[in-house]
Amino acid sequence: MSIKRMSLRFNLDNEADRKAWELLQNLSGSKNKAIISAINGYFEQDNNLAEIVRETIAECLRNISVVQAQAEPTTEILSEEEKELMDSLDMFLGE
Repeated sequence: MSIKRMSLRFNLDNEADRKAWELLQNLSGSKNKAIISAINGYFEQDNNLAEIVRETIAECLRNISVVQAQAEPTTEILSEEEKELMDSLDMFLGE
């Protein structure tokens, strides 16, 4: 069996460290297992969250049917000034 050791320090003047220390001290089970579980959960959290979001979106869209409506052709109404500008551009471009 291959065992690796690691030392862990808690600064009790730091609120987050103190809270973690107190939680570990009040733990009735294995502190080692709790820390390993917390580390693994922390690093797997992003993958799990992405999968939860993906499943939620898929579930919401599962019973939705999408119908694409045809857009009505728009007719542009140009003012006299705009028409003159367009005519000038056409002449300038040789069209």
